[in-house]
Amino acid sequence: MEFDGCERGDRERERELVRVHEPVLLSETLDLLALSPGMTVVDGTVGALGHGRAIMAAVSPDGTLVGLDRDAEILARAHAWLSREGSDASARVRVRLFHRSFVEMDEALEESGLETCDRVLLDLGVSSLQLDSPERGFSFMHDAPLDMRLDANAPVTARQWLARVNEVELARVLRDFGEERFARRIAKSIVTARHRGLMARTSDLVAAVERALPAPRGGGRRRPRIHPATRTFQAVRIAVNDELGALQRGVELAERCLKPGGRLAVISFHSLEDRIVKRFVREHMEPVVRKPVTATDEECRRNPRARSAKLRCGIKRAA
Repeated sequence: MEFDGCERGDRERERELVRVHEPVLLSETLDLLALSPGMTVVDGTVGALGHGRAIMAAVSPDGTLVGLDRDAEILARAHAWLSREGSDASARVRVRLFHRSFVEMDEALEESGLETCDRVLLDLGVSSLQLDSPERGFSFMHDAPLDMRLDANAPVTARQWLARVNEVELARVLRDFGEERFARRIAKSIVTARHRGLMARTSDLVAAVERALPAPRGGGRRRPRIHPATRTFQAVRIAVNDELGALQRGVELAERCLKPGGRLAVISFHSLEDRIVKRFVREHMEPVVRKPVTATDEECRRNPRARSAKLRCGIKRAA
């Protein structure tokens, strides 16, 4: 069991960190990856080992799990679980964890003494653990600094990005990344608020969105299906972390790192993410399934995050 780029905390902190979130589409992912003992698997968004624990069991004995994540705080939970709960599993499987983006998986493999791998998994978006940490600024449900960085060491926070983006570009981001129908109105409201010095916290962003939206027809207070700031927060987070650019680079790199016949599985939560994965798998790999795999009604009831999840899988061609 080897670690890179993240220190483990004391015993009391590790006990708190052992809790992991429920992974989305777990059984379906394992089925499409078709794992077997001795395989080398790259989990490019390893998080707190939600999928990783099942992967370790499937490639045991003598398998290898190379896990990467941009979020050091979440990665600490993986370290804690391995230290306290996963010692038996890690004795049968080699585990290397890296505080890095999946766009660096080739370097992680090299530092692990490997040239290629058998499988790659990418579980995109943000986890419930990140949303449940108010200080991270991902959620509109808590008042906190506008941060939204998946990697706390990244140079630009959401506050800094919103302070310098122009109104036209902001409207485009809200429209394209958030599929927000009132993108131009919201962008104008955000720019007005920042000129007044009112764009430093999540509550400021929520207020700017709410001021921009038209009143419900008929003067009533119709309850929206989702929170009015949902799409704006999603769009800003995607832009701040360059999530779509990283995904494009990531799937290309994953295909190069895989052995011929190796499999890439990607779980996406946004139509633009799914479009990138769909196009890449169809043009450069052999699709395992024609249509994306989605969660059952039972899983959606148990884990609401699964509702928008789409799983695709491709096999690397022999030549």
